[in-house]
Amino acid sequence: MMFPTDWSAARAFSLLSLLLLALSSAPPCSADVVDGGRLFPAGVRYEYESTTTVLAGGSADNRDPEVGHRVVGRLSVENLWPATDAADEKLLRLHFKSLKFQTWSKKSKNDINRQFIDRKSRIDRFSDQPFFAHWRNGHIENLYASSANSLTEENFKKGIAGLFQFQLSNQHTIEYSTLGKCNVTYEKINENSVSKRIDGCVLPTTLPPEIKHPDKIWQGTLRSKREGLLIYNQESFTDMSLEENHEYRTSFMNEVGASISSKQHIELKETKQNGDIVKANSFEEAINQLEKQLKLKLEKQNLSPKHEAKNCKHYNLCNKFNDVVKKYHDSLLDSELGKSKSAYAAIKVIDAIENSDTETIKKVLSDKKNKDIVTQLYDLLGAALNENSHKASMETLVFTDAKNVEQIERYLWSASIKFNPKIEIIKSLMSITDEKLTNKKVMDTLFNTVTAMASRLDRYNHTDTNALLCGELVIRTLERLEKCKQDDDECILTYIRALSNLKHPLSIEVLLSFAQHGNRMTSAYAMKTIKMFGPSLWNSRVLKYCNQIFFQLVKEQDSSTRVIALAILLESDPDYDLLKHVVKWLATPSEGYEIKQYALELLKEMANQNETSARLLRTVLVREKLNHYGNMAQRGLSSCFSRKFINYNNITGLVKNSQQIYSGVTKRGSVDIVLEHENVKYDLCSFGMFTTGLGYFTSLYDDSGKKDTSDEANLPATAGLELIVFGVHIRPFIMFSSQGQLMGHIWAGTGSDKTPIIQGISQMIEHLEYVPLSNGITAELNVKGTLSLDISGQIEMSLWNKNAQSIIEKNGGISIQGSLKLDTDLVTDEVDFALNTEGLLHMHSDAEFATKIVLCMQIYFVDTNVTTTVRKNQKVHGLSYKSYTTTTRTHPVSGRTFALNQMVNEFCNTIHSQ
Repeated sequence: MMFPTDWSAARAFSLLSLLLLALSSAPPCSADVVDGGRLFPAGVRYEYESTTTVLAGGSADNRDPEVGHRVVGRLSVENLWPATDAADEKLLRLHFKSLKFQTWSKKSKNDINRQFIDRKSRIDRFSDQPFFAHWRNGHIENLYASSANSLTEENFKKGIAGLFQFQLSNQHTIEYSTLGKCNVTYEKINENSVSKRIDGCVLPTTLPPEIKHPDKIWQGTLRSKREGLLIYNQESFTDMSLEENHEYRTSFMNEVGASISSKQHIELKETKQNGDIVKANSFEEAINQLEKQLKLKLEKQNLSPKHEAKNCKHYNLCNKFNDVVKKYHDSLLDSELGKSKSAYAAIKVIDAIENSDTETIKKVLSDKKNKDIVTQLYDLLGAALNENSHKASMETLVFTDAKNVEQIERYLWSASIKFNPKIEIIKSLMSITDEKLTNKKVMDTLFNTVTAMASRLDRYNHTDTNALLCGELVIRTLERLEKCKQDDDECILTYIRALSNLKHPLSIEVLLSFAQHGNRMTSAYAMKTIKMFGPSLWNSRVLKYCNQIFFQLVKEQDSSTRVIALAILLESDPDYDLLKHVVKWLATPSEGYEIKQYALELLKEMANQNETSARLLRTVLVREKLNHYGNMAQRGLSSCFSRKFINYNNITGLVKNSQQIYSGVTKRGSVDIVLEHENVKYDLCSFGMFTTGLGYFTSLYDDSGKKDTSDEANLPATAGLELIVFGVHIRPFIMFSSQGQLMGHIWAGTGSDKTPIIQGISQMIEHLEYVPLSNGITAELNVKGTLSLDISGQIEMSLWNKNAQSIIEKNGGISIQGSLKLDTDLVTDEVDFALNTEGLLHMHSDAEFATKIVLCMQIYFVDTNVTTTVRKNQKVHGLSYKSYTTTTRTHPVSGRTFALNQMVNEFCNTIHSQ
């Protein structure tokens, strides 16, 4: 009867044995800690050969010989403190010996055969003292070191200490190092090796603030890759490497950019027994004993790198503003505007402005030698827009002086485009708007500038303070708009343009009211402003009003207002019923055929840009049996289309043309340059023209149909130009505002010579980014881009021959310049890259009006070149040694002409055949 009891005891013993065996073979709760903890046992010194290499060069598509350097030496590593209660804590002693500085030789053009050669350098000043790291659970908690002779030395030691952060099992963790706070993934390859991948790094707080344009197209792309390999035995690492590659490219060309590669590598060479062991009950006690033993004061530090402010002020090598202006004087003349030459010079001058004080800037502005470029200098002061440049501008510009109008407006236009203006500067300009300025042009431009700057500040740096300022300006603008007299179109349009810059939902209701109840001019401007707001603010109420305005459900509306309302409807994912009603409306006999022609063009453009809407339109035409001549074969001159002129590097460039014709004359037209990048549209520039009351031509035009019953033909003869640059509304330029002024221009031949319409230089790209490397060096990426704009026109008219010819030239010179710099006390490695090009868009028109209007219009881009340059520089400090290489490439870009429509082509054939 004892058998069951013995059997139970045996079974219990067996189960206990199996449990103990399972526990002994199962991984502990923190296997990585135990595994990592077994490396670097106390009392053993490990000698490594250490190599830290840095190379800098062009982008992947411009791989010419790189510049670079490396630091080699002997690194000893030992654990001084055998922690008794935790194998997951160590006191590592790190000591460098026989450090050498080397640069990459240029003697061989074959990179495979290139070698590093020794150079005398300031590395001899590095301290020979060891430094210490607190290792816990695979992380370096802190670094303990005596005072370094330079920040370069201090950061270098932090980079070496960071190598000894490791885990030996598969896991994801967060590590703090010279890279900042990073996500790190460890993957076990085999029993003796582990891979390490680093990504998602958040920059160390010790680095200065960065400057990044919120629109990606102006930022460019920085791609980074950081990977390491750890090979170990039972005691220590036998080989450890950490490689990283960073490549920056502009959004416009792959060839324009720079790259950095860095590699840290240590290889075990010797193992020695060592009796240097610190006996202490805690880590703090161990550090205190070391300080007494070494007679050193050990400073506790984390691994965040300290920023080495190696700018031109540090080296006392800043280019003086006066010298830079003198050097680039001829490039800034009026004759060079619209060319890449002036855009290139502008960046150099902006850099000098940013390093100049107020008094220096004022002296250059008042120098008589700069009298012929002083207006361009105000452009560049507005582009720099810092405290000193703004103060100098405010102290030299007199807003009540008629002689300063051009310079004031040029400064304000340039400042309005700045994407990150300072709130103090905005408030400074706001205070001027409270003054009673007699010059309406200046007041218009000033208010547009303030509203544009406040809007950009709120959108790109949204804080409670910035939002409050923007909201205050919206209310102030609405209040001023309300005080305008009903017949004072100039006053009303000033504040509607300000609302277009603010793009605030609070203004929607007021704009809708003007669109539906205003006169022909204010209603069109209000509707155009709503369209500029974009789909994000087109709610159901906006679409309801657009429907009422286009179909004239409440009252008769101006044709310009109606077609803008229709454009909003068609860009808002129109439904079946809307498209059906619009197509049926095309057959309405009581409507003027030019507006029907324009509406048809909008339908075609919608179908070209939106495949979903295109399929829906085809369905409507088939189901409703509307696809016939009466609807789809209008005969007007009005046109609306877009054509591609760039399709490269994930960027699409579009030219959008819109011409609304009234009785043979352009009533309202525009040519827009739009860039698309990653499905986001960026409005680069919009050039518009408007006219009224050109009755002489109207009387000649035979529309063979219903006459327009509006007061269009009875309005005074006016013509003007509108410009929107980077989304900022510029005040219109009036060419003439009466029949008398028009005839005066004709008889005097005023426009027979090429006449500037608007000129200026503005900054479109400003980018400052820091790229910390695992070796402790921080690379600085600095990119600037400017646009030099020259829009001019020329018209010749003969009342005797009854013909006219005109040309409008939109010339834009673009320069993008950047640098990727690694600047330390030892060496400066730098890659400078640049892109220079010109965009020349010309609009030619020929008209004959002997018996009837025949109008030929041509839009085309002129042949141009894109020039890219990459320059690599190296300077070893303390020596006269310098090295540089320069590579320049030219890419031809063929011009092209854009077809408008069949009727215009026929007119062109008729005129040119004569």
